[in-house]
Amino acid sequence: MFYNYIFLLFISIVLNAKEPTMVILKNVYSNDIQQFTYKNYTFTCRPYGIVSLEEIYKNPDISNICKKKVEEFYIKNPMLKHFSAGILKIFQMYHIDVKDKKCIIYAKGMKTLSELLIEKGLAVKYPYLKDEIFKYKFDTAQKGALYHKRGLFKDPVLKNCMIFYKVN
Repeated sequence: MFYNYIFLLFISIVLNAKEPTMVILKNVYSNDIQQFTYKNYTFTCRPYGIVSLEEIYKNPDISNICKKKVEEFYIKNPMLKHFSAGILKIFQMYHIDVKDKKCIIYAKGMKTLSELLIEKGLAVKYPYLKDEIFKYKFDTAQKGALYHKRGLFKDPVLKNCMIFYKVN
């Protein structure tokens, strides 16, 4: 974990060079955790600016009802459990930026993995996000998911589980 922190610090310094940092995707562990290589370094990264269903499930402060709802959601929607693995391709190069120890992964052109997860209702915007550009993009994606009742927004109980993260 310490080496991941050092490497992310190194990557953030390299990113100031104004050229896009291209990394190779090595593995997709979940919608919430991916592994990349940059030159000879391998590191794991989490999508920037979001709270994912996986993160909620792992949170010890979340009730057993909410954990059960996340389990039920993925049983009913097995393809969504592996959504990131369906979008991101192993050994393909991706442009990333590092911010607040998380990765902005450009998964589809200028659209980030974070936006795609929010659009599918697999994550919500981190409530204390200060980055105005991403805050706007994530708010827009989240309003669309809410309006179309995608993912966690289909189930009122699962949606209420997000109150812990102050989701509208």
